[in-house]
Amino acid sequence: MANNYFSDLGPNFRKTTLKFKPIPAYAYDGTLAGEYKAKKISKAEAAELYESMLVIREFEEMILKCRTGAYEIISDYEYRGPTHLSIGQEATAAGVCSELAITDLITSTHRGHGDSIAKGFHAIKHMSEEELHARCPEFAALSGEELREAVMEDHIFRTIAELFGKEAGYGKGRGGGMHIADFRVGHLGANAIVGGGIPIATGAAMTCRIDEKMKGRVVCSFAGDGAYSNGVVLESLNWASQDQFNGPLAKTKFGLPIIYCLINNHYGMTGRADGEVTGVDHLARRAAGFDNDNMHAEVVNGMDIMAVRDAIVRAREIVEKGEGPVLLEFDTYRYYGHSLSDPRNEYRTREEEARWKEVDPVETFRRNLLEAKIMTEKELKALEEKVAARNARAARRAADAPDPDPADVIKYMYTDGTSDVVPEEYAAASVKVDDPAPRAKRDANGLTTYKDAIKEGIVEEMLRDRRVVLFGEDVAEYGGAFKLSKGMIDTFGRDRVFNTPISEACICGTAVGMAMTGYRPIAELMYMDFALMSSDQISNQAAKWHYMTGASTEVPLVIRCSVGGGKGYGGQHSQSLESMFAHIPGTYVAYPSNPYDAKGMIKTAIRTNNPVVFVEGQLLYNVKGVVPEEDYTVPFGVANVVREGSDVTIVSWGPAVADAVKAADKLAEEGISVEIIDPRTLVPFDWETVFESVRKTGRCIALSQCVDIGSFTGEIVSQVTANCFDSLDAPVLKVGAKNGIAPQAYSLEKAFLPSVDEIIAAVRKLY
Repeated sequence: MANNYFSDLGPNFRKTTLKFKPIPAYAYDGTLAGEYKAKKISKAEAAELYESMLVIREFEEMILKCRTGAYEIISDYEYRGPTHLSIGQEATAAGVCSELAITDLITSTHRGHGDSIAKGFHAIKHMSEEELHARCPEFAALSGEELREAVMEDHIFRTIAELFGKEAGYGKGRGGGMHIADFRVGHLGANAIVGGGIPIATGAAMTCRIDEKMKGRVVCSFAGDGAYSNGVVLESLNWASQDQFNGPLAKTKFGLPIIYCLINNHYGMTGRADGEVTGVDHLARRAAGFDNDNMHAEVVNGMDIMAVRDAIVRAREIVEKGEGPVLLEFDTYRYYGHSLSDPRNEYRTREEEARWKEVDPVETFRRNLLEAKIMTEKELKALEEKVAARNARAARRAADAPDPDPADVIKYMYTDGTSDVVPEEYAAASVKVDDPAPRAKRDANGLTTYKDAIKEGIVEEMLRDRRVVLFGEDVAEYGGAFKLSKGMIDTFGRDRVFNTPISEACICGTAVGMAMTGYRPIAELMYMDFALMSSDQISNQAAKWHYMTGASTEVPLVIRCSVGGGKGYGGQHSQSLESMFAHIPGTYVAYPSNPYDAKGMIKTAIRTNNPVVFVEGQLLYNVKGVVPEEDYTVPFGVANVVREGSDVTIVSWGPAVADAVKAADKLAEEGISVEIIDPRTLVPFDWETVFESVRKTGRCIALSQCVDIGSFTGEIVSQVTANCFDSLDAPVLKVGAKNGIAPQAYSLEKAFLPSVDEIIAAVRKLY
């Protein structure tokens, strides 16, 4: 009970007034000249800042010119793809990334070319010669600045190549510019879903908070003003501000080391943050709703790279002391429309644009360099010419680079990677426990329940691999809604087992971030119905990052969700939705039907480096079976022949398997021999075992508790018909729940779910 928390609060209705701390805005009053004179910035550092902004501006203007063929060196190349330009916002990307270490992490947005370029640019500027050679071994013969310049041009080339959808791009052309990532310098990916990267960044900060190897790293999450009206973003701000990270409950007392970089360019697509789609004058006010310290929020002049730099330095000091998170709102401007198809004249004036261009970050900083006598006109022009020439060479090379082979269209969809071998620093010997680990209860016959089998599998994996963590609603002291995790917090502590806010999207999103930074989270969603609230983070994030990065990352996470059908919980707590996630390439979908499989499959789910939607049947939680106490796994994609037969094949999974067995017993009395195949996993699916069975029996029924329309049973009908047509003696049928909403009334729910009698009736139709 060492880690248990017992609330002991009473009512307090004393009259008072809630007061909010002030949020500073535009606090920086320094100048480049002043900082140079005070030796707070060197000539080399100032030149690096200017070059960084130039590189971004040159790249973005190339995209602009490509649309009209005006970028002469590749005027013969027809670019197709997104054109979300960040011209005008260069100071935010360059200013932030200039103060990040190579190992610090970022996430970005669909308008994130500049962020990606800046992260790589400043990392390369500060790499050792050994690091440069490790990054680009093809330049082994080069050294010094010649080597650094070659690596820098390679960075620009790979960025353009990804934009152009080329095999040489950072994501091998799979993700494109809106999903660009470079994990070698801590860029976890740009995100085409508005706000989609923020929970991922928050999860990455979770890893940095508790992992010894990651401690000291800072995460910066770039996202625009539009994102800060998005539900999962607000969930993330609340998540990052939880008292359990640095308050009395914390085992590791350290706030999340994350800086939320709110890039307020004043427009979502065309909707304006000011005076239209929000009710605040500055979005930094959002922070007051989540943290008594306002998340140390500040509004910063995002057109002044020196102000950006100053704000990041101070924010970094805060998070390095364990006092994060920090929210910084950078006030900047998007010169062009949402994309180049947006003419802008329907929602803003030319005069507004002109006023912002008067404080252009690139031109202003250039002028400041001259006025402070840091660089001469000749030096500036030489630098500008170098940047332009570098981009031109990289663009030509990218345009000429090979396209991906069409034969590889679904290559990188899944990974073969596993944690079968745990790195020594995370292996069992490194696992510290506070209390003895809970074990599954077994009766006199050695039987244990489905629920305890899953628990035993999770505990074994947590003892085996320190990277495995479990979180979700009420999973800590209470042990989860179904008591499956009871006692785990006593063993592993709050760093590895902890409660979460009721924020299903953020639960899954932070799990993605932890997985992409080396951990192996198990996220519990309680009911499968709630997966719909987090479906973006499951379907667009967890499922897609391995593919979109050309296998540059893996996402080893488990989403545990239980199906409540058959218990009278009604339409929002009873849905069997595994078919929906089977339709999302990139995820595995597992649904064990018995205790033995439940333990072995949860262990396989934790060990695979693919994201797994792990479905549990609440109707099965108390079912008992033989479960070995020793370590074992059940492989995915290998079906279980539950019962051999010769006349009819029933393919079924989850709780419906038990119904199939009951039906088979009754049909045997009629002389009909039923073979029952439990695929165990819908993705990957063991088609050959099913086909072999159907070729033997000549008849097939696909059975599940999913609503019949759109169910995976339809895919089974289709595949069996196509692959076993000559062996079939009757049409392939499917049996499922009624095409309606799960009712609460017992009489109605009994009629709603497929029954043993309905299975028997379906079999009889085959004769």
